[in-house]
Amino acid sequence: MGAVDYVPGAYVYLHWSGAPLSSLEFRGLYIHTRNLLQRHQLTAILADHHAMPQAPDEADRDWLLREWLPQTIQDTRFARYAVIPTPAPEHRLHTDGVLRDLGHYVTVGAFLSLEEATAWISGPL
Repeated sequence: MGAVDYVPGAYVYLHWSGAPLSSLEFRGLYIHTRNLLQRHQLTAILADHHAMPQAPDEADRDWLLREWLPQTIQDTRFARYAVIPTPAPEHRLHTDGVLRDLGHYVTVGAFLSLEEATAWISGPL
């Protein structure tokens, strides 16, 4: 499972609980994230994948980059993405390729701690 929190006037905080989630739940979290970006005119996402229990399947990764990301860029002011990857390489959504692809659209930063990610995402663009 995962959760999406609105940090008023700052960013959307997307994080995982450690419990497995279905493809529908994974996509739902990202759609909710886009809705918050749009509703509150936010420009940033902080994605804490530290407790991500498994890597999303290839179809979900493809959906994220080919459908969700372009639609989110079109519908919002999304410009900055901070990620804290899971320490388990086999569970990572953010492979070098995914980060590189995201970097074509938004400024991307990968961090080891929530404090580092929060400082970066709250700083000047």
